[in-house]
Amino acid sequence: MGEFKDVLYNAGLENSAENLVLQELSDFVEKVKNEPNPQFCVCSICLADVAAIVLNELKPSYSSNFIDKDKRLKYYSKYRPQVQSKIIEAFGIVKKNPHHGK
Repeated sequence: MGEFKDVLYNAGLENSAENLVLQELSDFVEKVKNEPNPQFCVCSICLADVAAIVLNELKPSYSSNFIDKDKRLKYYSKYRPQVQSKIIEAFGIVKKNPHHGK
């Protein structure tokens, strides 16, 4: 299946919701990782948990060709504030129940 999936993604299949969440999560991590006493763990396990929580709360928005990619900007504009808020909420959930060793 991996090869088949790669063919589709190389042909332009993408999920705007996933792209937006990962971009906003990356931006958030850049802001908090250099804080003297970070409030949130930014290890890969916690980040994957945060991403999963946020993505499970959003409706996927797939596009399959470069014409549809223009819709991505509208999607980002509409959902960016919601995603930013959900990321903070998800970090709170993960902080209370981390999956990595303590």
